[in-house]
Amino acid sequence: MKKITFIFILMLLIPITNVKGFYCTYTEIAQWKKIAYNVNYYYEYKENNGKVTFDITLSNLNKNIYFIDSTTGKKHEFTKNEVKLTGYSSGDTIVYTFYPVNAYCSDEPLYTIRINLPTYNQFYGDKLCLGIENYSLCQKWSSNNLTYEQFVKKIEQYKESLKEEDSNKEKTETNNTINYIVEFLINYYYMFIIGFTLLFIVIYFVKKKDNIYA
Repeated sequence: MKKITFIFILMLLIPITNVKGFYCTYTEIAQWKKIAYNVNYYYEYKENNGKVTFDITLSNLNKNIYFIDSTTGKKHEFTKNEVKLTGYSSGDTIVYTFYPVNAYCSDEPLYTIRINLPTYNQFYGDKLCLGIENYSLCQKWSSNNLTYEQFVKKIEQYKESLKEEDSNKEKTETNNTINYIVEFLINYYYMFIIGFTLLFIVIYFVKKKDNIYA
């Protein structure tokens, strides 16, 4: 009896140093990581009065994992396979980090999804953008910190540059045409000489023939 008591006391004195390793195996973590990797997402936007908000939908969620939204700091536990999170702003970077539900592994990050939401350009629909919709400052998704006055100035400068570009293009086309004609004359001048000579000879004999029968 004394021996059994001694062994029991000895076992209590020996610390269990690897509880996590015992209850949270590498095999389990690998399985949970595979589940987390399978999570997909897509985002949509709502436009209202010159402002945009984004909704993000996560799918293929699983009861064995949960995730934390770093933007809000909120923990999202499993409720269904697909959830929609709303109210994000344009230009935000959203980070979702997934963890296992298992209590012994709950601090073990499995997978991280990072989403860079595009920046909405509040000026893209301005009337000044008519005809230059492909210009970066006139596109819906364009990052800039311009005031409206700065935007107008940039647009005016861009339109002036287009006029200069068109003018230079016309000059270039005119110069190219002139250069082509000059080059052609230089390369084939002898043909013109031969042609004029033959023409002169024909005219000479025609006139001489007319003089004979006059």
